[in-house]
Amino acid sequence: MTANQRTRTPEAPLPTHLLPQPDYASLVHGTGTAAAMRHLAASERSWRLVALCSVRDALAGHPAGAGPLPPVAQAWDLLFAAEQAAPDEAGTVLTYPQTGIWAAHLLRRLRGVVTDPAPLWTDIGYLHLLAAAAAIRAGLDFAITVPVRAGAVVLPGLGHAALAGTGPDPGTAVVRRAAPVVEVTGGGHTVRVGGPGWRPLPECEARTAGARIAFRLDDCDPYRDLRGWSAPTPLPEADVDRWRALLGDAWRILVEQDRDRAEAVAAATAMVVPLPAAEPYRPLSATCDEAFAAVLASMPDDAEQLAVTLIHETQHVALGALLHLVPMVGRTTGPRRYAPWRDDPRPLSGLLQGVYAFIGITGFWRRRRHTTGDPLAEFEFALWRIQLRRVLAALAAEPDLTGHGRELVAGLAGTVGAWAGDRVGARAESLAVLSADDHYGQWRAFHLPVDPHLVERLHTAWRAGAARPEPAGTDGLDDPAPVTDTAVRWLDGRAVLARVLLAEPDRFARIAAAAGSVGAAVPGALAPDLDLLTGNPERARDGYLAALATDPDAPRPWLGLGLALAALGVPDNAARRRPELVRAMARALTRAGEDVPALRLIDWLGAY
Repeated sequence: MTANQRTRTPEAPLPTHLLPQPDYASLVHGTGTAAAMRHLAASERSWRLVALCSVRDALAGHPAGAGPLPPVAQAWDLLFAAEQAAPDEAGTVLTYPQTGIWAAHLLRRLRGVVTDPAPLWTDIGYLHLLAAAAAIRAGLDFAITVPVRAGAVVLPGLGHAALAGTGPDPGTAVVRRAAPVVEVTGGGHTVRVGGPGWRPLPECEARTAGARIAFRLDDCDPYRDLRGWSAPTPLPEADVDRWRALLGDAWRILVEQDRDRAEAVAAATAMVVPLPAAEPYRPLSATCDEAFAAVLASMPDDAEQLAVTLIHETQHVALGALLHLVPMVGRTTGPRRYAPWRDDPRPLSGLLQGVYAFIGITGFWRRRRHTTGDPLAEFEFALWRIQLRRVLAALAAEPDLTGHGRELVAGLAGTVGAWAGDRVGARAESLAVLSADDHYGQWRAFHLPVDPHLVERLHTAWRAGAARPEPAGTDGLDDPAPVTDTAVRWLDGRAVLARVLLAEPDRFARIAAAAGSVGAAVPGALAPDLDLLTGNPERARDGYLAALATDPDAPRPWLGLGLALAALGVPDNAARRRPELVRAMARALTRAGEDVPALRLIDWLGAY
């Protein structure tokens, strides 16, 4: 934010951002280039300056908000002085991803959208920390009072000082630079930056064939979790070493497989917030539109998983920045929709983000299967190609998309359509179809409501021993709006088990040897799934029937039964097509004190 921007006259033209047509085309097709990422980064800098101006204007209405800290004007002045002295260095702080998260959080707090038990000045004080970090980078001598929380002073993008004796409550400290020494003093203790008590942000870097990626592991910034304040949690050195080793191998995979995409990843990744390891084959990762080039990611299982995560989150970063330039969604209050990569129904904007991310993921696996011949890579490509086709077909008729949104969907559909001729092995295709149908069916069973009048009509006919009544009106034609069941998790249980079967057959054998504990090994999986995945649908059918005899309301065995029946030659059965209706009928029978003969009920409902 330069001095002339502070005093810009209304007549002065505002800068504009132009996205060259080739870069826009690459983004619309889900294959954004490094050049496109650099254009987006430039536009995001302007977006960040607008956010900071909004913070400045909002703080004008809270003249006493800084509490024990210096007035906010002093922090702004130091920030401006740093930018005038060293624009690039100060700009690194202004565009640091967490600066955007802080600005958004503070604006929401000042406007009463969110609440926080901590004093307001502790959030406002991040501005003072930003100013100190910018001045340090610019080489200015200064002194400024900043907040201390959880015994630490965090200098964004640089690291943090641990101040012994400051206590758990918010307090203050002084950051001072007298060239070349930077010190943090508070609670009767002084920490010199670079000395004992100071921890810099770990850096990760990798080079392959002249291509380079570098980012920081931010384990201390108070706004790194994309929401409110968090205390620093320094990563153990062993974990830092593992991140660095995995990055070296992941970067080699990306560069050797598709150098253009690798360079786009490097251009869109400046910071990673490390999270603990997640369930195998279920990595956790996230981005935020307000934090361009930042990624939250769980400790990867291996280098291949890290490579996929970087591709995945680069796609989110790119689309988030593109959405700041062109609107893709008109009405934002429409019904939520099916997303194959989530357990819960998603709004249209979230569905677009998911499609965009999985275009990148599927493209990765498409190349990977040719590079390695790995059956898991073939399965992943086959599965996500199916799922993308399903979602893109639904989006093609979506009325709430803008013109740009329809252009995006058409471009992504073109990318997926170009993969139609790619052949995959029969085993991978079979497991992919089963996994796709399984997730969609379970989602329906958990989230789609069933008209109680329809259930009553069906139940009346069932009790009378009559034939199933034909649909009346729109019965069985139009799906209702989903009702989110927030307790639902692990809808991908059978898919994860399929991954274990393909990638770790010895582990699969161990799981099968203790089939009664399969749910502990792979949450969301059932013992009969082992038979279903290994080509024994008869035993799987019997296992699902036994599970339903115990709990006829459980959606997972209903869907498993439907899949087993499909494998036995009855693909168009109700448990596979309309599991929500079968479950609703089972509930009605149970409430009436009647038995639930699963196979007879499915046969009676037919292809309703």
